[in-house]
Amino acid sequence: MKRLARSTLGDVFLQVKYGFYAVYALITVIYIVILKQLPSKFLAIALPFIIFSDPSVLGFYFISGLVLLEKGESTLEYLISTPLRTKEYLYSKIISLTMLSILSSLTIAVFLYGFKVNFLLLVTGIVLTSFFFILVGFIAVAKFPTINEYMLSSIIYVTVLCIPLIDYFGFYKSYIFYIFPTQASLLLIRGAFVGIDLWQFCYGVIYLVLWIFITYKWAYRSFYKFIILKEGER
Repeated sequence: MKRLARSTLGDVFLQVKYGFYAVYALITVIYIVILKQLPSKFLAIALPFIIFSDPSVLGFYFISGLVLLEKGESTLEYLISTPLRTKEYLYSKIISLTMLSILSSLTIAVFLYGFKVNFLLLVTGIVLTSFFFILVGFIAVAKFPTINEYMLSSIIYVTVLCIPLIDYFGFYKSYIFYIFPTQASLLLIRGAFVGIDLWQFCYGVIYLVLWIFITYKWAYRSFYKFIILKEGER
């Protein structure tokens, strides 16, 4: 537990050092200014989408950036020779980045919607979505040593995971979108603003927890294969 706490604080320090908090403070302000201009009927659609995209983009791309930085600075080679366990490394990344996502998303929600929000449901959606995307982001980047090699692969991941936005924006409605974990994220986050049926809540939480379990196991194996054994560099 002490190692995890120290590792998490170290990650927060690095995120501040590399400007993650400064960048997200600016992005948050820009979101608020732009969304303030929207009529209320459009805000009800745009705000949940922005909050969904916040932990999604932050989790997926920021974990990738951190891993590539640590590879470039040989930090990972040092970490694997310390008592820090693989699960503690992953947990610290998940916790530190999710904290940033919660801070940003709640700030946007409060400034634009006041306190007329189901915050318990909103935080649940943000946390589960962030956990999932951080793990997927780690899986996507683990085998790549440089950003150029990683970018094409990342576009494929993001494109597939964003397919449920077709349903969200009403272009095409179908239960087929419920096979995507991001459909669960959209239901939970939007439900915090407009309400949600009990079956949708249960589906959203259970399905995301299941996918977090799957991606955690996958990320753990990726760490061993591509970072400890360095198979991707052979």
